[in-house]
Amino acid sequence: MGKRQRRRQRQQKNKTIKQQKQAVQRYLLPSADTPLLEVVFYQEVTDEDKQICLDYWAFTEPGTWTHKVAEIGPTTAVLRTVKASCHADLLTVVCPDCAGPRSVYSRSDVTATRLWFPDVFPREETVSTLKCQTCRDAEAAEQARQAERAAEEEQERIARQVESAGVWLQEQADRDMPGSIPDLLGCLTLLAMVEIMQRKDTEAIGPLHSLNYTFTASADTDIETFRTLHRNRWICPTTPATTNDFTFNEDGTARGVYITKIPWGLAPSLGGKTSARRETISLMQDALWDRPDEIKEQVYKLEAGMAVNYLEGLLTRKYNEDPIPEHRLPDAYETFLNARREGFTLGQLVAVAWSSAASSVAWGQRTPGLKPGSVSSASVTNLERRIGYARDRRIDEYELPNWVPRPAIHSTALRLLQQQEAEFDALSRFRSLRQQVESRDIEDLEYDQEDTPKPDGDGSLDGADFLEQLRTRTPRESTEPPITYCLVTPGGDLEFRTEPPDKMRDKVGLVGSGYVDRVVLPEQARVHAYVAELVTASEDKANPVADHMLRLLGCYDGPFYGPVSFFGIGRRGMRPRGLDADQQEMLRAAYEVARSKDL
Repeated sequence: MGKRQRRRQRQQKNKTIKQQKQAVQRYLLPSADTPLLEVVFYQEVTDEDKQICLDYWAFTEPGTWTHKVAEIGPTTAVLRTVKASCHADLLTVVCPDCAGPRSVYSRSDVTATRLWFPDVFPREETVSTLKCQTCRDAEAAEQARQAERAAEEEQERIARQVESAGVWLQEQADRDMPGSIPDLLGCLTLLAMVEIMQRKDTEAIGPLHSLNYTFTASADTDIETFRTLHRNRWICPTTPATTNDFTFNEDGTARGVYITKIPWGLAPSLGGKTSARRETISLMQDALWDRPDEIKEQVYKLEAGMAVNYLEGLLTRKYNEDPIPEHRLPDAYETFLNARREGFTLGQLVAVAWSSAASSVAWGQRTPGLKPGSVSSASVTNLERRIGYARDRRIDEYELPNWVPRPAIHSTALRLLQQQEAEFDALSRFRSLRQQVESRDIEDLEYDQEDTPKPDGDGSLDGADFLEQLRTRTPRESTEPPITYCLVTPGGDLEFRTEPPDKMRDKVGLVGSGYVDRVVLPEQARVHAYVAELVTASEDKANPVADHMLRLLGCYDGPFYGPVSFFGIGRRGMRPRGLDADQQEMLRAAYEVARSKDL
């Protein structure tokens, strides 16, 4: 080994020893013999910055610093240098977790320990009540990791719930057709739902808690009614919805929904948007057709409840009185209900309630020392008297103010009663006209060209000629005299036309294959009908008005699609004839009945 190599080894060894000495050099305060605080410098700190830091942390006795910050240098520069170059460890204040000294980063941190007093600062090792910064950072990092894991688990749980809720909603949408007709309240609620959906052009209603009205007399009754309709498969929950709107089993599978938190629509098993509404209206109206007395009773109950709400609102909103005592509410309701059954109108009930409230408030102002609620209770008592007084006297009607809630089924029930009354009148008129037509002496009927021989049939062309007409869209030339017939379109319109029979058949048949079928109705009315053959069944071609007219005339087939024509027939043949005045009036009456039913 040469001298040069040995010299290099010695230089390297001396350099290592010097680095080790620098690494283990400690800065203890106030002295190495009684160390209470150690200044720990970061890497690559200059000697000048070290001296600033040592002057900053210097002290001889806890509670007093050797130098003021301003004496060391500009305050901002000193604090910035200390923060960037070092921190201090309180050697006698150890962490309860790692048993290491507590680290501080400024004099303020030392003061915050509440130990910076000569007789308080510990001279021996003492366990701190607070963890050191390293432990706090580690704890914060662990908490962040736990929070991240919890967030991931929550996201996974929500994803499972979303999937489960979607499966549950699909199961509800795939349920079978309803098995039974709802009760009176359910039928009225379904009709009200359909009316609102038609008016707003939407397929769902709700959530119930977001509506500013109720369907029935109260929100609680709404919940029970919707629960029953859903159980019987008439309505179905739909989106938009969140997982908070569902209830879940312990395994995360969806169990149900909160009725007031989710939108509701008609059950998909009832059909598409238009057909479902039409089917629901038809079924509900059929179910309620022979129950006008029950509908009236329901209207009376709703209006009695509305009158009670008005009386109580008048007392609290206008006169600042206490609400009606709970034990008097049934009395007020029964009083209004009995009055409504006796023939009082809702406007008259409102007038009596206003008079009763005003007189009771005036009595309360004249009578000192009344208990809370006495005026409101007296208004119920006064109400009974005024109802009795008004039975034999004329009463003005007051309008119900807008702040009184109106159940949605109230207007639905009123419209249904009006519709039933109009339908009953139209049906009575139709039956009378039909009886008049059927009772005529057929020998007295005069038809043009009654005995003119003509092959019986539907005026169909030969195949080649018919196909050529369809291809060129050339209308056939008529060889028959015009007749007056009735045409009912899928849109529900009624027209009386005067055209040759072959034109009538074209109007009906070209919607389908070009051919028509004759619907033979009972002989007495001398009226038959044409329907198109092979018409594609679709909502836009459905003709519910004509279907109902045919049922009234004695044909229970169908449903039929496309336009339907009604025409007269002769006494001795099946040849289409014009409708006379009585037959036209009979068909108009049948149309009125069918139209009101369809609406």
